[in-house]
Amino acid sequence: MDCLRAFLAKLQNWQREVNAGNVAMFENLSTVFDENEDHLLDPSLKTEITQHLKSLESELKKYFPEFEEEGGKLVRNPFSGTLDIASISNDVQDEFLDPKNDSAAKDL
Repeated sequence: MDCLRAFLAKLQNWQREVNAGNVAMFENLSTVFDENEDHLLDPSLKTEITQHLKSLESELKKYFPEFEEEGGKLVRNPFSGTLDIASISNDVQDEFLDPKNDSAAKDL
């Protein structure tokens, strides 16, 4: 989840930067602007890029909903006997029960 949080933070940062007219994080677009005399980002292009970044952020949040911290602990160490499986959402509880009770994997 750390990588996802970091990427979501990058998306938000990129939105701020694009709104400020900075496209340095987009190498190809930046190259095009560097080759042109006029370095101003067209407002409609700025809006389109920002909307695309917001859409990407929204879709990522939809596909990777935030787990509670207890659920995150299960992901990091599914063999822990002290973690309560009931503390995570119902739709993924069964997914955590198999590795939590896999004695062969515990021995690795």
